[in-house]
Amino acid sequence: MARYLVSRLAVVIPVVLVVLLITFTLGYYAPGDPILIIYGEDLYRLRPEDLARMRRNLGLDRPFWEQYLDYMGRTVRGDLGRSIASKVPVNRLLASSLPISLQLGLLAGAVLALLGIPLGVLAALRHNTLLDYLIVSLALVVRSVPVFVLAPLLLILLVLQLKIMDVPAAWKGIATPAVVLPVMLLAAYPLADVIRQTRAGVLEVLQEDYVRTARAKGLTLILIITRHVLRNALIPVVTSLGLIVNGLIHGSVYLDRIFNIPGFGNLVVTGIQRLDFPVILGTTVFSALLVIAANLVVDLIYPFLDPRVTYTGREGR
Repeated sequence: MARYLVSRLAVVIPVVLVVLLITFTLGYYAPGDPILIIYGEDLYRLRPEDLARMRRNLGLDRPFWEQYLDYMGRTVRGDLGRSIASKVPVNRLLASSLPISLQLGLLAGAVLALLGIPLGVLAALRHNTLLDYLIVSLALVVRSVPVFVLAPLLLILLVLQLKIMDVPAAWKGIATPAVVLPVMLLAAYPLADVIRQTRAGVLEVLQEDYVRTARAKGLTLILIITRHVLRNALIPVVTSLGLIVNGLIHGSVYLDRIFNIPGFGNLVVTGIQRLDFPVILGTTVFSALLVIAANLVVDLIYPFLDPRVTYTGREGR
């Protein structure tokens, strides 16, 4: 296991370097000037020499490779620079926004697992019945509606028409009613994937000989599902959940805007709108690390679900 972890972590460095190089190149050659975008209407107060001085102070007037190598040197030391717009260190911005999105993403992932897996099992056990069609169809309908359309519809229904909740605006902590609707919306889109993969996995495992043997021995359906079916059927589901939870953390762009949540998605959008290079690069670094961490966690869970899977990626004999 230790050798496996070292080999996987060794891949992190070149991946992050390539991601940073691509992002830095795109940002450097992107149209627009962050100084002009940030100051906007106040530009008439600035003289050309003032703008030149600002670019020089921020290091934006230097050649591409000089800027890139300087940034990489600071990144290796853990310094992601300061935001051009707010002058706040990027580390501090990430420390304040990323935990919010992590909490929402993990909670939405738990909702997905607790709701999607049982519904997928139920659909498989009632295969080709009205209940099966109803579960799959409703999940697909929810998935087909974009979150920026579904969110206003739910706000109109729950806040204006039914009046069962207030407008869940701003961030007041994870243990508040205001997070219920954002978490529901985060979990709504990938719910169909979890249900579909759970359903397919359970249907496949139910055809195995050892399941027929368990039925012949008189084991109850609950014992067969929990002891013999789920452990093998959940391997592809676990793969999806790892990537989905990672996507939930990054995919809260619309929800952060709609509900005024100061999360990771809001920070990414603000940085892009202002061409705030340090913020864009800092969020990109953490995005790459989160993707790698999610895949690593999923790989480490595999052997607990299927002992034949080893840390070397080969099946045991």
